[in-house]
Amino acid sequence: MRLSLFQFIEETVSLFEQGQDEVRDAEKHVKALIRELLADNKENIVSVNSRIKSVSSLKEKLIRNRFYLNYETAEEALLNMHDLIGVTIQCRFIRNEPEIYRQLRQYFIPDKEGYFRCLRDPATFLNLRMPQPQLQRNGFTIYRVDGYTQIGKHTVNFELQIKSMVHEFWNAIEHEVVYKNPDFVIYDRFNKDMLGAIRDNLDTVDRQLEIMYNEISSQSRSKQIGMDEKGFKTLVASSINELVNRKMKETVGFTTDFKQCSAVLAQFIYVHDFVNGEHNREKMLDYLEHLSFLSEQELDFREEILLEPYVKNVNPFSAVMSEFFRSVMNVNFEWHVFFMILFVIRTGNPAEAFDDFINTMRILLIQPGWYAATFPDLPEETAKQVQEAMETTLAYAMRESESIRIIHEESLFRCMEIFRGYIQDMENNYRNAEDLERDLPALRRVLYQEIQHVFD
Repeated sequence: MRLSLFQFIEETVSLFEQGQDEVRDAEKHVKALIRELLADNKENIVSVNSRIKSVSSLKEKLIRNRFYLNYETAEEALLNMHDLIGVTIQCRFIRNEPEIYRQLRQYFIPDKEGYFRCLRDPATFLNLRMPQPQLQRNGFTIYRVDGYTQIGKHTVNFELQIKSMVHEFWNAIEHEVVYKNPDFVIYDRFNKDMLGAIRDNLDTVDRQLEIMYNEISSQSRSKQIGMDEKGFKTLVASSINELVNRKMKETVGFTTDFKQCSAVLAQFIYVHDFVNGEHNREKMLDYLEHLSFLSEQELDFREEILLEPYVKNVNPFSAVMSEFFRSVMNVNFEWHVFFMILFVIRTGNPAEAFDDFINTMRILLIQPGWYAATFPDLPEETAKQVQEAMETTLAYAMRESESIRIIHEESLFRCMEIFRGYIQDMENNYRNAEDLERDLPALRRVLYQEIQHVFD
């Protein structure tokens, strides 16, 4: 003869399954209502998710919480099953949990039996007399509220939880790794301490994420179209990066990390076209419109780049880098993508844009006005020979790595620091042309090695 508790469970499950239509309607209704109530707080809310209790979970809870002893009928059991539906508001950070709870409270007023009725939907109730946050069996806290909604003549219970991203992650760890572990493990003090340490670390992660998020948001808010250098460069870099990702996906089926190169191109545009320029606001708008136009045009990264010769302001650095870039732009895919994007965002002659980019790169590295005045104690011809020799060494050392990192902003800045400091040391240590000419090969080797170390 079967135990009577199993008959009770089967009757409860059967009644639950018969009312599935009402439960699904209630789930959709409550989730839509929560989204409506929190519509003006999209910045802090990641998602509103829901689930309907599974039959296996229902059976487990009926036995674990001894519903078969506390209630006489299946109807009573379901009326007291507070989490037939689970709704989770996932927010970004731990500090958002109480904020969202307080925001929800303002839409509910006291009603019957300790429940509060929703002003926007009189058929939905929350038990806002429950102390918050709730203390869980594991010793940690959670914002959890019991509620119910009326669907026709049916009352359907739901449980509302508010969880930050790290608390949602913690819940998955605890549920899947600990409680759902089928192996026999004694939950001793060591295990409890380890879980507590993990939870503490997640709280630290939450604070770090919030700091990072606030910094990114602050930078994003500073974007503006106008004379703001940082805002314009950030917006252009973001637009270029989006363009590259979309067009690469369309033509070659995958994407690469182009963020650093996007920043370099934005810097190039600003330095070459806007520094000391006129009508900058109009030109900025033109650039942004051009980038928007390109996003709708065909751009195939499988096509070869054909570049005509173009010579302007020839100098040792530009000569070396020009030869290098031409040799790799149709061989190394990273370089190919970079120069293809350079040539489409700069209208006009691609060869001229190519030459302009190299000269801008030289300006950022060498700062010609300063460099032309170096070695004032040497004869003019000797000073010029030394300058050209060191400039050539810098170019060869950078191209030796062949990596696209040589044009990244932090690499350019580091190479500029090394080069400027090295030239200043040479000026201080060599007042005599003969001594400098004698040691110049050794000095060039040292500079070459120092620049190469930037790309190790």
